[in-house]
Amino acid sequence: LAQTEFVCAMIETVMARAGLTPLSIGRLDVYFSAGTVQDVSEMLALIAARFDHGPLIVPIPVPHFYYDGMLIEVDVFAAGNLQVRTPFEADGVRLEMVDAGEQVWAYASVTLHDSMAGRAADLIANALDQNGLHHDHLLGDLWMVSGDDSQTVATAISAQQHQMFTNPDALVRLAEPALPVVAATLTFGKAPVAVLTGTNPDDGLRLTLKTSGRMLWGNGTCADPNLDLVGQTSAIMQGLDAGLHAAGASFAAVVKLTAHYTGGASEEELHGNMKVRHGFYASPGPASTGLPVAGLGNDKCRIAIDVIAVWD
Repeated sequence: LAQTEFVCAMIETVMARAGLTPLSIGRLDVYFSAGTVQDVSEMLALIAARFDHGPLIVPIPVPHFYYDGMLIEVDVFAAGNLQVRTPFEADGVRLEMVDAGEQVWAYASVTLHDSMAGRAADLIANALDQNGLHHDHLLGDLWMVSGDDSQTVATAISAQQHQMFTNPDALVRLAEPALPVVAATLTFGKAPVAVLTGTNPDDGLRLTLKTSGRMLWGNGTCADPNLDLVGQTSAIMQGLDAGLHAAGASFAAVVKLTAHYTGGASEEELHGNMKVRHGFYASPGPASTGLPVAGLGNDKCRIAIDVIAVWD
């Protein structure tokens, strides 16, 4: 809780430096390593009380951090013209939405017992539809599950059938304690969404770039079992770099990079893939997050990388 208080104060300081108030915050991705469900509940309650205007608060438990004593890290998404919508709850699904001007950010979660996991994507898609959010405007997505492999497979298949899942290899398996059972953070563009996809089955590289107005979202994974974490990171970053250039952009336009990967608590694994990622952009580069997760949708994948770019 002390670290959470400290990080909340840091967030307020950074917002002020950017000329924004805490009311500009629309989404907080909260990565944490906590021992009990009560610890998590108290931490999330503290954040919700500190930023009580209703931003999306997305809990993402991780197996460990690479720095001794570190227990929490938070990604902050903000917009100058923000509108928080009333949460929607039905059939075991909670859907929270924030209108960020050019985009709508949504967080959908299913918190009922494990037997709901197989129907989770159906329930989420129905809730989105009832609130006017459709797959043809889906710009970016991150799906997260806790539970066994059968739940993971069922969620991935169902989400794909609803065209709400860009890359099943990038599904994140959460560490414990993890509630809800299934969750998704989704970004919808208000301008038409164009999809640029390049999948190479020979080397397991799966890349997708989507554009909506001046916003671009990209995702990449590599399922080549002959490559280690650093090798897969290099293959994905090269693919994203080529995709950005083909779209008329570059890493200079990237404002946020997120890498979820599997691995042990070694400095070599942390700094090895970080060095590769940082080699594609000039300092200071985008806001960058690289954190371990319990697993990914494809066991052959060691890392999944998302990028957000703003371009003219």
